[in-house]
Amino acid sequence: MTEKQYINRIKGMWPRDCDASLESIALADKAVSAFSRSPHLWCIRGDLIQLGPKECPHPLDEALASYRRAVELDAQCADAWESIGHYHDSVLDDESAAVPFFAEAHRLRGQQRAEPSAPPNRRPASHAAIRTPRRGGGR
Repeated sequence: MTEKQYINRIKGMWPRDCDASLESIALADKAVSAFSRSPHLWCIRGDLIQLGPKECPHPLDEALASYRRAVELDAQCADAWESIGHYHDSVLDDESAAVPFFAEAHRLRGQQRAEPSAPPNRRPASHAAIRTPRRGGGR
């Protein structure tokens, strides 16, 4: 399976008003194993872990580790910076700690708009609407 095929398959499994399925989380794990240098897949994995059920095989803080891995791979990935901000705001309930991450995402998006050759970092369309983790704070 290609990276794009993984993304499309996961997008088709994206949770709609429910927890992420264990199957989608397992597929995201498989995808980052196959494409370990894809910041996009690491962000998706983090989102699914946050949205996962209580029996998710990963602790909630693994979502933050996924976002940080995405930033390590591509410091220009605005989605990863934004996801770290949302994690601090929603999961850790620390809005002030989230601010610099949101600011960096905003700065990067402004740069990308100014540079037409910059590739967009796009995630599933439903991603932006789903931000509040379904699970409680870190397990």
